[in-house]
Amino acid sequence: MKSFLTSKFIKYIQSIVIDEKLSEIAIITSANISKLVDNISGNFDSLNVYNKINDFCGSAEIYFIFPDVNFTFEEIGLVKNALTQKLIIFSFEKNIEEDLLKLGLIKEFTDQDLCCHSYNLKTYNIKRDWNNPKGWANPENFDKYRW
Repeated sequence: MKSFLTSKFIKYIQSIVIDEKLSEIAIITSANISKLVDNISGNFDSLNVYNKINDFCGSAEIYFIFPDVNFTFEEIGLVKNALTQKLIIFSFEKNIEEDLLKLGLIKEFTDQDLCCHSYNLKTYNIKRDWNNPKGWANPENFDKYRW
């Protein structure tokens, strides 16, 4: 397993925690993240670290899944749909990108071998101007006829 806990990686996580003003953070990893925790401490209220995705995972404002975790796409769906509104996945595997895109995640960056994908429910499905009665065919007939 390649080392991913570089200073650049830690600064990236730190910037997310500070910019988003997060209070509850969950991290899924089996790596020693004490250096990361030292850098982000004081910027959140609670931090939960899990070594895999399972039934014991609780809800949090954001979930970080680090590249040392083996996961199924069903588990990613569980985290995304039931446990959090914000999700960031780091991976060394290039062949999972299409499946993550199918789950609604967007690609943030690729840095050497490390890929980052994210999901944010609040920005995922933005309200569109045309999605209202005025934007549909024959809106003048909406109250006149039973369709």
